[in-house]
Amino acid sequence: MKNSKKKALEYLEKDSLFHMGIIFPITRESADIIYAQSDGVFIKDRESGAYMLSVSNFDKGRELVDEAGRQVLFCVFQEDMANYISEKYAFGKCMENFQAVYKSGEPITASQTGLNICPLPLDYLDTLYEHYHDDVDYDYLKRRLERGAIYGGFFEEELCGFVGTHEEGSIGILKVFEKFRGRGFAFALEGYMLNLFLNRGAVPFAQVKPGNEASIKLHKKLGFELSSAKLYWLFD
Repeated sequence: MKNSKKKALEYLEKDSLFHMGIIFPITRESADIIYAQSDGVFIKDRESGAYMLSVSNFDKGRELVDEAGRQVLFCVFQEDMANYISEKYAFGKCMENFQAVYKSGEPITASQTGLNICPLPLDYLDTLYEHYHDDVDYDYLKRRLERGAIYGGFFEEELCGFVGTHEEGSIGILKVFEKFRGRGFAFALEGYMLNLFLNRGAVPFAQVKPGNEASIKLHKKLGFELSSAKLYWLFD
């Protein structure tokens, strides 16, 4: 296992920014390494159940995917492999993202917004789902709340937004309610999560949809670097 981990990281760290979404499960020891050689890496993340694949050799990638069979969730780092998997297994959704990674290691100092940020209890599940349900379902948000992975921002004791981490480890689930926008709350919420990562000795990372200019602008303002290439989430 130790040798497989070393080989996996040797391949992935050639472009650590782009591959942070696979590197993180490996370094937190939640990855089952299925394949790790000089031409690619294929893992299963036990936390999210996602099968993650990055290969420089399409034929090897196809062989690995064919052996794995259809799974509930794939995260793929090459477009040709994403197309192959999507067509072979008739996935209903293919979500494209840029990888965003915070490399500086310096904590973020948010401006004084008056925001009180704390973990949200399960009581807020319906509120979260009302505001955030495009790419995740009710049970997913329930699991994240139960894990203490979603934080709420309160202004004068009123919930005005939230942020958290996804099961595979990325910062996300970010939402500021419309009437509270324009006050720097998104910066404060994301900055809070970024600092939590740093306090735990982890590299903060997130994933941003192409065309989401507000999110791209926010991450750049916070100091994240964005990959030029896209990764692909395949699911139903």
